[in-house]
Amino acid sequence: MIWNGIVNELEFSGLLQKVKEIALSSFSIIEGKKNEVTFFEKKDFSIVSEADVETEAYIRERLQALTPDIPVYGEELGCEIADDCQLYWLIDPIDGTTWYKLGIPVYGSLIALVKEGEPVMGTIGLPAINTLVYAGKNEGCFIHTGENSVRRLFTEADQAEATRVEQATITASGIHGTSTWLENGDTPWNLIAVLESAKLFKFSGDCIQHVSVFNGSSDAAIDTIMKPWDSAAIIICAREAGFTVMDLNGNQQGILASGNLLTAKNAHLAKELIKLLQA
Repeated sequence: MIWNGIVNELEFSGLLQKVKEIALSSFSIIEGKKNEVTFFEKKDFSIVSEADVETEAYIRERLQALTPDIPVYGEELGCEIADDCQLYWLIDPIDGTTWYKLGIPVYGSLIALVKEGEPVMGTIGLPAINTLVYAGKNEGCFIHTGENSVRRLFTEADQAEATRVEQATITASGIHGTSTWLENGDTPWNLIAVLESAKLFKFSGDCIQHVSVFNGSSDAAIDTIMKPWDSAAIIICAREAGFTVMDLNGNQQGILASGNLLTAKNAHLAKELIKLLQA
């Protein structure tokens, strides 16, 4: 099996389906607590809730039972990954806890399996709308909506054609890490240039904006500040659906720890956006 360094396609596909079920079953914790949960401020001034912690504990327990030889890390209960760790699970129990606190249903939940620094499996859950995007390396990317509705996500033929920023619908998760508000970012990305150039620009929720790209609802999504647990599942889903995913320096491999992320319907649009962001 994959955790022994041997990729058995049948076993890998079966593992993906089991992780999908874990992700879907965690929705009830997130949604069941949203009207009564207590929120706390972390040292970095970001928000965490009891639901974040309980959801991560649940997913950890299920993953450890499923693959006892693979260590599990997560944003809330410990993410000190050993330098020599070549295979591990990575969890963000609630991606966008501020949206969760505000009661705006654009928050998500992320699970990924990382092998030798690259995500090889991932789920992007949107609990408030009962939707899950999931993918495995060489398995494809799928979207689960409702009870039994599943369809494959892939790049349409016309999406491969060059698209200019002036023709595109672009989203971003916020102004943090930009020339407007650096906050705790390292680079003042010029998001204003994108806003001024795009046909339509909107601020969006965190992981849900990338799902909008995969769905064809938007053309590109920008995150100027990201942690590995924010990025991992998005990276593998984008790759398996045939979309362009890179960091804001234009790298497409080894980007898990880059600290930022961009998904786009094609490389031409992604590169145009990067030029604007770096201007």
